[in-house]
Amino acid sequence: MNPLVDPQAGAAVKAADRAHVFHSWSAQGLIDPLAVAGAEGAYFWDYDGNRYLDFTSGLVFTNIGYQHPTVVAAIQEQAGRLTTFAPAFAIDVRSEAARLIAERTPGDLDKIFFTNGGAEAVENAIRMARLHTGRPKVLSAYRSYHGGTSTAINLTGDPRRWASDNGSAGVVHFWAPFLY
Repeated sequence: MNPLVDPQAGAAVKAADRAHVFHSWSAQGLIDPLAVAGAEGAYFWDYDGNRYLDFTSGLVFTNIGYQHPTVVAAIQEQAGRLTTFAPAFAIDVRSEAARLIAERTPGDLDKIFFTNGGAEAVENAIRMARLHTGRPKVLSAYRSYHGGTSTAINLTGDPRRWASDNGSAGVVHFWAPFLY
């Protein structure tokens, strides 16, 4: 790990962020985002050289750490072959990823549906469940997060959703156990 110490660069990154980035789930005038210079493993650092242990795994998806050499090499190799392709086509790596996932699913669950992100996965899961069961209700705990798309944000139990909640039919919130 070689943290880049350059406070001027950090100030420029922060200024550009404030000028052009709209941060989700935030009162824009009240936030002061930290300018991140880099990350490796479980740590990230700022432009002043301060190192932080990231207890959030980035946004809960970097569980093996930042810049893991195997992941970086796999991304570079695939980017050199084919970066992306529409879902209507058969692609070797997508089929292989689906096979590997299906090997770990219970019973005869052997078809994998890939989405662009978590909120879209929630939206599709709700549609599939409603179509399969014929039941419209979906239960969701308060203090939960499911995404920022239409149904996902209404399913989310976080009060920050209220300004965007249009009351999706069938979404019912409940208080889950809170042991703390």
